Amino acid sequence: MHRLDARALARHCLRGWKAACAASLLILATASAASAVTTPAVPGSPDLRDPKVPASIPNISGTWFTRGFNPLTKPDDGSPTPWQPWTKEAFDKRQKAQKDGAPMVDPTAACLPSGIPRLIAAPYPLQIIQTPDKVVFLYEVQHLFRVIHMNAKHPANPGRSFMGHSVGHWEGDTLVIDTVGLNMMTQVDESGTLHSDQLRVVERIRKTADGTLEDRFTIHDPKAFTKPWTAVRTFNFQPDLRFLEYICEENNRNAPDATGVLRKF
Repeated sequence: MHRLDARALARHCLRGWKAACAASLLILATASAASAVTTPAVPGSPDLRDPKVPASIPNISGTWFTRGFNPLTKPDDGSPTPWQPWTKEAFDKRQKAQKDGAPMVDPTAACLPSGIPRLIAAPYPLQIIQTPDKVVFLYEVQHLFRVIHMNAKHPANPGRSFMGHSVGHWEGDTLVIDTVGLNMMTQVDESGTLHSDQLRVVERIRKTADGTLEDRFTIHDPKAFTKPWTAVRTFNFQPDLRFLEYICEENNRNAPDATGVLRKF
């Protein structure tokens, strides 16, 4: 409403309609004062939330930035990662190669998407858009996006993709997201934790009392881990943060060569 009033004010003043200009100024000032009194300052951007979303649904829209970063995703309760023998062996091999100065190839070095759950912990801003039937996540990194189909079911054959197929629903103040159909071309985290073709990720996202956003995600993958395990990431609300351009393909100095070995310059 204020944008429309401001545009009308500009038209009146540019045309020299002094009376209309003065009247518009008064209306705009009155509306702004009323808005300042009646509109509470709460996290969430009205521009990124469809007004048709019921008021009973928590507003998690807007721009968020991860709070801290750890390249290794590990259980939130402090317990050891419940590796299967082959994933532990693969992880240890990768860590040794890194220490020896000969790091093994990372899919993102070839500009491939990070996938889920690795993308959850990426140290880049994200935007959340809410509509009545979808929640959309936009990421600065690699300009990736996710579409969460609300109150829906997975298709019988979701196929395989980097981002998988996600459905969601609200349980009180918590958005529950179930993602399946993830391919084998990603890692669980920046440190190189691997997964199998049975990976399934369930997220529980909610606002905390201090206004941060918490994403508590559980990894289900019986081939790669001996039991499901849960990690957590929190995000600060950053309404004034703007995405920067992210280009991976140009000047990619670490892309692997034809044999899969990382190039060095």
